Amino acid sequence: MKAPDSAIRLVVNADGFAGDTALTRGIVRAHREGIVTSTSVIGNCADPNAVRAELAAVPALGVGVHLTLTGGAPIARPSSVRSLLGPDDQFPSEVREVFLSWAKAAPQGDEIEREFDAQVARLRDAGLAIDHLSTCHHVGFLPVVGRAVETVARRHGIAGVRTAVERPTLAWLTEIRRSLTTAALSSLAWFNRRQMGILRHGPTSWGYFESGRLDEIRIMEILGRLGPGIHELICAPRESDDPVESGELAALLSARVRAGLARRGIELCRWAELF
Repeated sequence: MKAPDSAIRLVVNADGFAGDTALTRGIVRAHREGIVTSTSVIGNCADPNAVRAELAAVPALGVGVHLTLTGGAPIARPSSVRSLLGPDDQFPSEVREVFLSWAKAAPQGDEIEREFDAQVARLRDAGLAIDHLSTCHHVGFLPVVGRAVETVARRHGIAGVRTAVERPTLAWLTEIRRSLTTAALSSLAWFNRRQMGILRHGPTSWGYFESGRLDEIRIMEILGRLGPGIHELICAPRESDDPVESGELAALLSARVRAGLARRGIELCRWAELF
């Protein structure tokens, strides 16, 4: 049953499952003890069967694929995705290399689509029930990448496609360079949505600007600004002995945050429950 139009629905999505041990542990804990409702598994993760086993322990956690063009090896045959790889048959290690390649019109759209299709199929074959797609470092902002994501989503019958569009806040004034980057990428995401003629989820995303640095105060501020409709909070909680590194996890476990959700009547949900 769909929620009434006045409802405020929030997906709290933790990116990067299987990216590293600390992040994976943090995501599981933030779901079990906190407010995380969904996660995105790295598309070219090393061991899909191990990922399936870890996720089987948290069956209420929504699962998507974090499609990647950076770091590690492709899932498709290297010879079939040559425009995406370096001389060593590996993806570039830095996202800026992907953007530079795009600026030179080097990546071929059909090869991006082939690689993304292989990443989704591999995880599905491992037994994951996938309810959304997203892209590592949000390279889906790029039109050629966004089109490939949309095509693969339709092919596999996946309703949720995450394309972050974030509204400016006062926090942006503290880091002008990062603010300009976020604004530029949000504009590209908005353009992609217009071009594809489809809006996969609500227009408001939160947390991208503070990636990995969300704290209790910022989450409470975000909750206070949510209006009726669908929203997404992007996070990457790590379980670590370092209090700075684990600060985002602590915020997602906060009793004060839970009270804020209850006070505003915000419904936590997964992507599969929105379509």
